[in-house]
Amino acid sequence: MSREPILVVIFLRGGADGLALVSPTSDPDFIAARPEALRVLRHGDAAGRVIRQDIADVDFRFHPAAAPLADLYDAGDLSLIHAAGLPEATRSHFDAEARIERGLFGADIPPGDPSGWIGRWLQAAKPGGPMPALAVGAMRPASLLGADAAVADTLADLVVAPDHWLSDLLRARLQAGFGAHGLLDRPVQDLLRLSDLVKSRFWSAGDEALRPYAPSVPYPDGNPVCGPLMTVAQTIKENLGLRVATVDIPGWDTHVNQAGAFPLLVGSLSQALVAFWRDLGPLQQDVSVVVMSEFGRRLRSNTGGGTDHGRGNVMMILGPQARGGRMVGAWPGLANEALEEGADLAVKVDYRDVLAELMAGHMGLDDPRPVFPGLERSPLGLWG
Repeated sequence: MSREPILVVIFLRGGADGLALVSPTSDPDFIAARPEALRVLRHGDAAGRVIRQDIADVDFRFHPAAAPLADLYDAGDLSLIHAAGLPEATRSHFDAEARIERGLFGADIPPGDPSGWIGRWLQAAKPGGPMPALAVGAMRPASLLGADAAVADTLADLVVAPDHWLSDLLRARLQAGFGAHGLLDRPVQDLLRLSDLVKSRFWSAGDEALRPYAPSVPYPDGNPVCGPLMTVAQTIKENLGLRVATVDIPGWDTHVNQAGAFPLLVGSLSQALVAFWRDLGPLQQDVSVVVMSEFGRRLRSNTGGGTDHGRGNVMMILGPQARGGRMVGAWPGLANEALEEGADLAVKVDYRDVLAELMAGHMGLDDPRPVFPGLERSPLGLWG
């Protein structure tokens, strides 16, 4: 039976090189701008899988390490949106991440509004259930500001204390120290309720730790992306009322030695994402995943064997609800006159248009204005 729709937001922190992940291999300007080690080639071991698309007369290919993503694309589960990004130019990680996760720009920012775009959706939708939002990691991302969310690496981290005596002692201390405090009383009570729920689900009498998650398919050993996605899969399967989850994947700031680091990053992401998707099984019908980054990398490589902060990038949408197996949007090309500031892939698709269409098509958001104030939507045709 279908449940409430769920959104998983995967953020590639550091500025992933979309031109290497989904690469315009036949573009002469791309070939002239980068050495072979920083391009996807059309022949040999460095050749990637061809991407069927009709937005440009260019041979696009996935990075060879992204072969699992190519499988999802060919199966019609994955959509690509290239040349996407912020409508305002910035090459600062801090500024770009803040602007993307806030989803607010210039005059559209209400005075004193600290909220993020997911937080505003949670405020408007008011989903029920014990854990509607989960940030996997040590910190809550800015996209979730303005609404309550659980923050944990694993579900075990949400338990106040596994030992009954220590749990009772800590509970009493929390309630005595914070229970009478007007601002902290409700968060403390919510924490204790969630702790009790997770403990009742996953601890048996005499257990000293959370029972390990048993996925329905194997995840690759030693893959750093697998742990966070397994936490999301477990939360979805346990029907804890999850509606949105965020996962941060660091390390994409490839200024130096990109040829060595980038394939490892892409391989880890691709393998873990496919394992997660297969692990969901029939629950795939309830889930959409968006993969995004704060900006792309510059067209031309630098002297350190890497690429510097750029502008336009590729976004990916995974889910059977969208019309997958397609690249949508507009491709500006890489000729010098088409580049932003003569250096970067131009932004032709406002990232908010992608998210607004995702929220409308999958999450049932009728009006995107409360979530993305000031956005004048440009439909992409991802749904329908």
